[in-house]
Amino acid sequence: MNAYNAPVGPAAARAPRYRFRKPNGPALLVQSLIATSAITDVYIIATGGKDSPWLAEDLVPLPAVLQVSCWISFLVWFHRVRYNAEVLAPGSHKYTPGFAVGAWVIPLAMWWLPRRITLDIHRAGGPPRDAWLINAWWFVWLLDGPLSVAFHLLVLDQTDYRNPVDESLNILCAILAIAVIRRVTAAQPAGPLPYLNMT
Repeated sequence: MNAYNAPVGPAAARAPRYRFRKPNGPALLVQSLIATSAITDVYIIATGGKDSPWLAEDLVPLPAVLQVSCWISFLVWFHRVRYNAEVLAPGSHKYTPGFAVGAWVIPLAMWWLPRRITLDIHRAGGPPRDAWLINAWWFVWLLDGPLSVAFHLLVLDQTDYRNPVDESLNILCAILAIAVIRRVTAAQPAGPLPYLNMT
């Protein structure tokens, strides 16, 4: 056992052992994909919304592939920083690292649990700060995601999300998501450190 996998403190004694892994690579990938998606939304708005050439029938799979790539890369990053949070603040988290991924697909719970986990991850990296940024991102994500779907289906009775309002929400959500990813990643050390008991 070396200095990088030896837990310290009473809380760490009860916690599983994890190894710190740099979050920078996954963070850079997901930020790049989200930025590309946001630029695509700007292009769609500028070239006619739902009539944009980017949404032509022969290109329809490309926006969907980009969106799925964003989600997969985000979950990889989110899982990585949650594992690191266990290293930085062992035994102080209510939800397991595996739940950091599972929480996004649990009906209804997905509306608030990922935000709670994100706040815990951020706090593990140091004194609590900038919760407003995470809360702003989460609020816009709800508007852009679940609430938008419900509004379109129940009120507008249609599923056309390629209008300026929806595209603008996508862009704002992307900007806030990149800011959150940068802030949470920066709160974690750039390399492996011994377990720190911050409870």
